Amino acid sequence: MTIQNRIKIQTLVLSMLVLFTAWGFGYIYLTNEFKKSSDKQFEIVLKSAYNMLEFELKQEKENLKYKLDEILNFNGFKEAIISKDYKKIDIYLNKVYLNMLTSNKFVENIIIYSNDGKILYSVNQNKKELNHQVKQNKEIVDGFIINGSNVTYRVKKMIIDKGNNIGFIEISISAKKIIRNLNLYLDIKTGIALDNKVSNDQLKLLDTSDILKYYFEFNKSEDFRFFKVDMQKELLDYSKKSVAYLVIGYDMSDIINENQNFIYKMFWIGVFVVILIIIIVYFGFRTLLKYTTIQSFTDKLTNLNNRDSLNNDLSFDNSNILILSNIKEFSLLNQYYGLEVANEVLKQIATGFEKFAIAHNMKAYRISADEYVLLSNDNRLGVVECGDILEELNDKISSMEIIVGENNETLRVEIYSGVSFNGKLLLEEAQVALREAKVKSLPYLAYAKNLDNKVDTKNILDIKKIIKHAIENKNVIPFFQPITNQYGEFIKYEALVRILNFENGNEKILYPDQFLPIAIRSGLYVDLAKEMLFQSLTFFKDRDEKISVNFLPNDFYNHEIMDRFIGLVQLYKYPERIVVEITEQEGVGDFDRLFKIVRKLRKLGVMIAIDDFGSGYANYVHILQIKPDYLKIDGSLIKNILHDEDSQILVKSITRFAGYMKIKTVAEYVENEDIFELLKTYGVDEFQGYYFGRPLNLILGPNIF
Repeated sequence: MTIQNRIKIQTLVLSMLVLFTAWGFGYIYLTNEFKKSSDKQFEIVLKSAYNMLEFELKQEKENLKYKLDEILNFNGFKEAIISKDYKKIDIYLNKVYLNMLTSNKFVENIIIYSNDGKILYSVNQNKKELNHQVKQNKEIVDGFIINGSNVTYRVKKMIIDKGNNIGFIEISISAKKIIRNLNLYLDIKTGIALDNKVSNDQLKLLDTSDILKYYFEFNKSEDFRFFKVDMQKELLDYSKKSVAYLVIGYDMSDIINENQNFIYKMFWIGVFVVILIIIIVYFGFRTLLKYTTIQSFTDKLTNLNNRDSLNNDLSFDNSNILILSNIKEFSLLNQYYGLEVANEVLKQIATGFEKFAIAHNMKAYRISADEYVLLSNDNRLGVVECGDILEELNDKISSMEIIVGENNETLRVEIYSGVSFNGKLLLEEAQVALREAKVKSLPYLAYAKNLDNKVDTKNILDIKKIIKHAIENKNVIPFFQPITNQYGEFIKYEALVRILNFENGNEKILYPDQFLPIAIRSGLYVDLAKEMLFQSLTFFKDRDEKISVNFLPNDFYNHEIMDRFIGLVQLYKYPERIVVEITEQEGVGDFDRLFKIVRKLRKLGVMIAIDDFGSGYANYVHILQIKPDYLKIDGSLIKNILHDEDSQILVKSITRFAGYMKIKTVAEYVENEDIFELLKTYGVDEFQGYYFGRPLNLILGPNIF
């Protein structure tokens, strides 16, 4: 062997030794960095879980306090406690308990105590529990309690009569509900432990998932080497002492395995590169390290930044706006079209988000199946500017034409968005805002404090609770305003929605402008409309007068509302006694679609009326197409008709047009005899207004409001 060849061999061996040594250090370094990244991600998960727990406890406490107020305000309830009328107490509280169970299966008990802490009444008759705790803590405090083999969260309220404390009332729910919500909104496993020591056999787990039970049973097994558990969050009782601990388990295996796979792949790729090109070992290693980092922080389907990248960027605390978006009904799209089409939709939507992010100096991420994030550190963006950006984002995504399948089918999607500002928990706050946007069917909602109006928010929440309570307790009451002919005879009634509410035992009537917009935004409108239709139409089923019911344009496109209406029409022997009034409160975006629905309604035999004619969408061209049975002349034209020549001209024109078309006219806002007599000379057929009568509560009694 020549000296030159020996030198070449020695050089090659030395180079490979150097490279392998360098790769060994690189492997250790990458392993260390990934471990730090995993630990940091687990800390972020714990912060999210702790914050979500506090949020859920606050919400549950408000709901239970509201229910306790409702119980205490029930007529005669306090008198029953004073007189120890347990039969009356039992009847009412059992009804309340059963009603609560229908919407919350985790409700456990309702208990009444004397002012010295003795149990006077318990729905579940378990009178041995909590006497000692109540005696020691007579102030109004709430907390967790160990109850046999279960952990409960209890809220209580003082019972005051004429300024004196006559006792306490308490509602308890299982802690399962609270930890269930944590599992629902966060990718974690939760349970409750009576002790946070895991080194002995006396550890007790309550209300926990199977995987946590197996973890503590086989915590030395290879199966759980990537499963992390935290038990530091205390659950406090009435006296603020720890009675149990929240157990949080998070499976890190996917993240760690993916990181390790990357490390192994990069190691062998590096060895292969070195064998081929020794001279560029250093540059190849640097390139591979960079590639590893990119792969770790890139979503493989869309090539956007992934969840790890977002967590990393948020850790620098220099971002001030986070927009979290979710595709509406993506699961249905996935189920109907299949995985291939769904993935194509995700990729094209990702392209839309990426272009939008570039145009607005933002960074785009895909953090889960159909969730996208836009992150900005532009301090110049305020609330107004962000609102404009959200509107533009919604328009951009909803206008995208997504071409899929062999037949080049065009799909369109819409999104919900939640936005948070200047917070330490931007992602968690945006998740809460997104969840509320979905519940309220809003395109987007902000969690920023500088957007909150506490007075308005409290009023909206109070009205929302009243609406829910009214629907559940049949307090949605139709009032009926009479409609007369030219002789003043009552021939028809219009059903007008009201809500009956009780404040401190006093009856109060809520009018539509107080609750209808909130009902529409909060997703309660459909149940409200169905209850209104049921009460109105069943009450008039056997009466001779006609009944007129109002529909918003979007009601005709809601299957639940229309199914309820059609079912009620079928109960009528003479369906022509039902008049459907089409109002223009939300406008008509697709008249052709509305026209098709009107034709279907006519086949049922009902009559059609156009409300508020003379304003809004209800123009003459539409009337020629629909050919309604009635035109209700807009009230703004009637109330000033005695002195307004323009109103007189318009009303005469409408009545002449209706007469040619054989359509009857109805005038609203007939307030006095002079208006009535004038309208008769114009040829108006029917009349409605305070001159003939205010809306009547015909179902519960003839009181006038």
